[in-house]
Amino acid sequence: KPGVPRDLRVLPGGNVAKPGDLVPRGFPMVLTKGDAAFHQGSGRRELAEKIFTDAAPLAARVMVNRVWGWHFGKPLVETTSDFGVQGEKPTHPRLLDDLASRFVAHGWSLKWLHRELVLSATYQQSGRSRPEAAAVDPDNRLLWRMNTRRMDAESIRDCLLQTAGTLDGRAGGPSSNADQVENTRRSIYSRISRGRAGNYLRLFDFPEASMHSPGRETTTTPLQQLFVMNSPFMRAQAEALVRGVPEGADEPGKVRDMIRKVLLREPDERELELAAHYLTTGTLLNYAHALLCTNELIYQP
Repeated sequence: KPGVPRDLRVLPGGNVAKPGDLVPRGFPMVLTKGDAAFHQGSGRRELAEKIFTDAAPLAARVMVNRVWGWHFGKPLVETTSDFGVQGEKPTHPRLLDDLASRFVAHGWSLKWLHRELVLSATYQQSGRSRPEAAAVDPDNRLLWRMNTRRMDAESIRDCLLQTAGTLDGRAGGPSSNADQVENTRRSIYSRISRGRAGNYLRLFDFPEASMHSPGRETTTTPLQQLFVMNSPFMRAQAEALVRGVPEGADEPGKVRDMIRKVLLREPDERELELAAHYLTTGTLLNYAHALLCTNELIYQP
């Protein structure tokens, strides 16, 4: 009956035609300190309370591990959705325990956790490789440098829109198709279909929406390069970037202004020389398009 909480049966082999035993609503007994059964409605509130009481040590480690992986490109425990006996061991167990205990002590504050990580000396390291360190630890498991990594699909799109000055920052409202050129809303409002991901999201490794995905696999394909070189979306952002150049500026001034906007730094002499040489035959629009295609814009650090 709709609206009435009920227990469900196990489906052996996923076969709905042959349901198995009835399973009462409850918390996993291996993590429970007392009564595991749920008694209030559907049990959602009791589930949440159990996660942050009985299972607090595990929940804190899982949350810290995922936030760490978000900032550093690689989690402390590779199997982010499996902390059991079949999962990977943490590369830095004492670090994970320390962060988890202090995370709980600070009231489970994600703001505190983000601040603690990004202000650390480890986070602020250069991404440059050192031959002597790479020889000992080629996978950077000991965190001797920052992991260079590409931003995810949504961040790349938002970064391009922000750089070109076309980003629509309005909050709320219905979702939109990320493949539409005229759609300049933040990617968090992109429409996601379980049956088929949009072309742009699929190109840049958006996971299968109908399945659980503990993380994203980063691939580099020719189709991604064709997108940034030929898509109407990229062309529209290049046109907007050129329109944002101050009127009356000379050609070197326009180049300098665009590099500042796109790469957030001053151009060096070599870059200005290359730009001047290109613009003897090329257009400012094509140069702006090329700037938006650079790895420096979409890779961290």
